Amino acid sequence: MKNALKIIALLLCVALLFSSCGVNDGEDVTEQDGAVSEDTDSAVLKGDGVISLPYSEADGLNPYFAQSDENLYVCKLLFEPLFSVDEGYNAVPEIAKSVTVSGTTATVSLNTDATCRGSQPINAYDVVYSFNMAKASYAWSGYLDGITQATAKSERTVEFTLDFEDAYVAAKLCFPVVKEGTADSQTDVPTGSGAYYYVEGCLYGTDGSSEITLYKTGADKSSENAFKIGATDVYFNDLSDCEYSVVSGTAEEVTLNNMVFIGFNSENGALTKYVRSAVAAKLNCEDIVISSYQGHGKAAKLPVNPDAEAYAGLQSPDTSGDSTLAENILDRCGFTRYSGSAKTNGAYSLSFKLIVNKDNKYRLAAAYSIADSLNEIGFNITVQALSFADYKERISSGNFDMYLGEVKLDASMDLSVMFSGSFSAGIDKTCRAVTQYYGYRAGKITAEQYFEIFTEDYPFVPVLFRNGYAVYSADITGSLSGTAFDLYKSLRPNTSN
Repeated sequence: MKNALKIIALLLCVALLFSSCGVNDGEDVTEQDGAVSEDTDSAVLKGDGVISLPYSEADGLNPYFAQSDENLYVCKLLFEPLFSVDEGYNAVPEIAKSVTVSGTTATVSLNTDATCRGSQPINAYDVVYSFNMAKASYAWSGYLDGITQATAKSERTVEFTLDFEDAYVAAKLCFPVVKEGTADSQTDVPTGSGAYYYVEGCLYGTDGSSEITLYKTGADKSSENAFKIGATDVYFNDLSDCEYSVVSGTAEEVTLNNMVFIGFNSENGALTKYVRSAVAAKLNCEDIVISSYQGHGKAAKLPVNPDAEAYAGLQSPDTSGDSTLAENILDRCGFTRYSGSAKTNGAYSLSFKLIVNKDNKYRLAAAYSIADSLNEIGFNITVQALSFADYKERISSGNFDMYLGEVKLDASMDLSVMFSGSFSAGIDKTCRAVTQYYGYRAGKITAEQYFEIFTEDYPFVPVLFRNGYAVYSADITGSLSGTAFDLYKSLRPNTSN
């Protein structure tokens, strides 16, 4: 049987060498296929009813040390969080029973039935241990910005100390929880309360009804090739490298929480809130999604993911652009005549440089599209395409007028990273969108009230939330139903695929 599988896999690899030439745009597919061919005799070919997922053996299945998408998504099957995040970005209790917020303290009560394999209960000390591990980890530290520490108050109660009062903190508490002391080293596979447990390359459903095999992947892009030869049943690409590969299978777009936005240097006296509002009004974000991002995104002029159900009722500005509104705003600000190629109001000219990382071809295309659009109404926008190092240095030093950037927001849509964190360069800290923000997070004003303030100030202008994509085989019936936070959600036992 192994010899037969080897022959089949070899034939498939040969076929791929020819069929992939037009798709991979000159990439060395022979070298890529070689990354997985050494283990082809263990491949589970698509169509046999057995689900096989990719994972990197070198990266491990410790969620606090793993860095690859493949392994972090597998970890979701092994370890439950306090709260999960559904496709509508709602916080759903898992190990947690409830959370209450009073000032800068969030108190979480745990479910009494949260247990690991072998009926070991999950307690408050396990949560504190897991928080400390997650807070120091590559994958989870960003989600925990704004939470400084966790303290066990009893066996089933944990208090989290917050940087600011946050009524939306539940969606931040999505880090994996494991038994205390079981995740100290990278090679550990911790003890968790997830739907599966791990034994020698396989995941077994805790209800005894399901089994998933894990296929070892190696060098860059080998997870793609593993899917192409039928060794795995799922391939995910977050499109961070702007490379979309056409592979055979059922494809689904996955909306990520990565917001692409225009940043402004408020030290430039011309970039008043009115000029920023004119920029926002003019932008055709829908066109940018289609033309610059090849359809892999969702237009947005509010800094919340369009899939987030809690914000569905908000009145959003027109994402297709409104040239008339933009020109009226500029007219009211006195920009009624030209000085050279840009409009002026006598004091300031609408001539700006827009910097962008030249290594990201989607963002580079978007920058030129934005410049062309704004130039139609009297701006003179010059795009400066820079290396990432130069781009980063220019922003951090304040040597810019405008820049096109991308930030990965946490599931709670916390914007503090824009107002006081690593993306706050150039932001006017005195504008109401900043000063009223923490009142909104505390629940003292509504989301509708806050985002009305935001669109009056536009300290930055959201453009879109970009997508990744997943492809899956015939062994996964129905829809994969994956989300940016839980790609394998539908693979849990007792859920319909």
